[in-house]
Amino acid sequence: MKAFSVVSPWGEKIASGQKTLEIRSWQPETLPMKNIALVQNEIRLTQKGQTDPNGAVVAIVDIVGCKPWIQSESRQAGCDESEFVAGYVAWELGNVRKLNQPVKAMAKRKFYSLSASEVKAVAACEMEASATPKVNNLNR
Repeated sequence: MKAFSVVSPWGEKIASGQKTLEIRSWQPETLPMKNIALVQNEIRLTQKGQTDPNGAVVAIVDIVGCKPWIQSESRQAGCDESEFVAGYVAWELGNVRKLNQPVKAMAKRKFYSLSASEVKAVAACEMEASATPKVNNLNR
């Protein structure tokens, strides 16, 4: 399973639907990308090979598009207009599936593959989430 990492609190904001664009200086090689693990971690990873062992998968997402980031989309990106950087791209995220509980995972730069044990833990959490009955507001 492919993954990408974001610094806290952006993973939770994406998982909850508050952030629908992920801003990067680079774009995915192919689109769409489906069933990508979203790993939230505490350290901004800026150097090649840098990792953070304290990451956690918080959601599974699809990257459905990529376009030039425009300043008026700052709110969708989880920031204000003063944080806009010309030349960056906005990844359009869709089909966001928040996990019932975070799954511990290594955070790395760019796209990377989760370990077999991380994939197994995510799959178990996804199955648990799909088995949980949905609340029906009509039954109040």
